[in-house]
Amino acid sequence: MAALMSIIAADLTAALNMIEEYEKSHSGALKNIAAYHLQQAAEKLIKIQILSADSGIDDHKLYTHNLDFLVRTAKACNINLTIPEYVFQKRNIITSWESGSRYIPDFSVRIDTLKKACSVIYEWYNDLKSSGLR
Repeated sequence: MAALMSIIAADLTAALNMIEEYEKSHSGALKNIAAYHLQQAAEKLIKIQILSADSGIDDHKLYTHNLDFLVRTAKACNINLTIPEYVFQKRNIITSWESGSRYIPDFSVRIDTLKKACSVIYEWYNDLKSSGLR
């Protein structure tokens, strides 16, 4: 799990860097890269909780980017997830960032939305890490 937490930290660093660079250049491609990495961080923060629960769930069920599906899968396995309300409420929108940011030429997420998501997901990561998730 330690390796996964370091990958999540790298996703968050990449997102923060792209947000900072966007504010200098206003290149929409940088926002898209930030959106992709934020979605990845959120996805992995859910997956690491499922995997840590040692529920015996088939890992193949986790081969998805869909946050709602992951939440429903955890619930069906009686796994209590820690998810910030913001992420839970926006889970379908955040899910769309995974492919939309990479494959749809006119895809765009507002910078204030990215900043809010980044702040919430970064705090979520720190909370899980400080609670012992490694």
